[in-house]
Amino acid sequence: MSAGVVIAGGGLSAQRCAETLRQGGYGGAVRIASIEEHAPYDRPPLSKALLAGTKTLDEIAFRPAEWHGEEDVELLLGDGAAGLDLDRRKLMLESGAALDYEHLVIATGSRARQLPGGDRYENVHTLRTLDDAVRLRGVLKPGKRLVVLGAGLIGQEVAATAMGHGAEVTLIEAESLPLARALHPELAQWLVDLQREEGVEVKLGTRVTELIGEGDRLEALLLDDGSRVELDEMLVAIGVIPNNDWLPDEVGLLTLRPDIHGAGDVAGGDHWELAAHQGKAAAHAILGQEPAQVPFTGWWSDVHGVRLQGLGQPAANDEIVFEGNPAERDFHAVVSRDGVPVAALAVGRPREIPRLRKLLAEHSSTPSAKEAA
Repeated sequence: MSAGVVIAGGGLSAQRCAETLRQGGYGGAVRIASIEEHAPYDRPPLSKALLAGTKTLDEIAFRPAEWHGEEDVELLLGDGAAGLDLDRRKLMLESGAALDYEHLVIATGSRARQLPGGDRYENVHTLRTLDDAVRLRGVLKPGKRLVVLGAGLIGQEVAATAMGHGAEVTLIEAESLPLARALHPELAQWLVDLQREEGVEVKLGTRVTELIGEGDRLEALLLDDGSRVELDEMLVAIGVIPNNDWLPDEVGLLTLRPDIHGAGDVAGGDHWELAAHQGKAAAHAILGQEPAQVPFTGWWSDVHGVRLQGLGQPAANDEIVFEGNPAERDFHAVVSRDGVPVAALAVGRPREIPRLRKLLAEHSSTPSAKEAA
């Protein structure tokens, strides 16, 4: 068997790369080596439908169980990347195995950032994998006091989902408003108000100063505003760290070697749409094809039964125009800078997204965004 393509990582970028290779007629070996025990699956449902118990693993898998066998894509599960020999073109795995490759796609994703000292407590959770979601779902019971540390998208979604389980939720954010990169301040405040209307206690602009626990259980947090927050369980949702520490220094994140390709979190593809695009682009490069233009990517979230869809990156002093009724959770907003649209948010209005995407792409200075519209 030829060395073919080895894909390090088993997430969205890896799956889209494998699919595109086979769709493009690639006949060589394709192997996916993943630290996880599960075939590639979609991560956004982990904090929503899977955590809520309304979807199963089979339903969030990217492809049916038989797909990889039928497409001759070999899955090496539970054995993650551990090292790389560039001269011999070998990927070393944690088991000690070595995989020869003609092309290597680095798509090892990222891991959840830990709260210092928090990992010694059994009731302190992170949410990055399917196993994390199953474990967290198992402790979300009516009346349980859940603290969510970090009000990014994961924190917002888990807070909402936990309320659906009947838990009592406190959402703590160090900044004065959440999601500064994704939401204009007026929209961020609207989201905070939404959480509070649904019964989530939201504490902004405050940080943890002390963890109070006994044995392997965390019991409370002391915050820098002098308050004490009692808890039964805590989710730490304070960001991620790219899984690139196994790479030799000479690879870097943007390599010029024609046999090495990066995709997903380790290559800056920190949104679903961009990670999918980068996986396909890696396959196109291997096939000798011109990659598709980078789309004007966005993000989405489901919070308390409301679909939020965002585009672009606003700044605090940008102008904002609303259409619809924010109080009724049915509106969209366009954010402009010096009269030029730079970001948008649609709430409960998915049909507005194509128009808003086109509007922003037409005014974008990025040629590829205009061509993708």
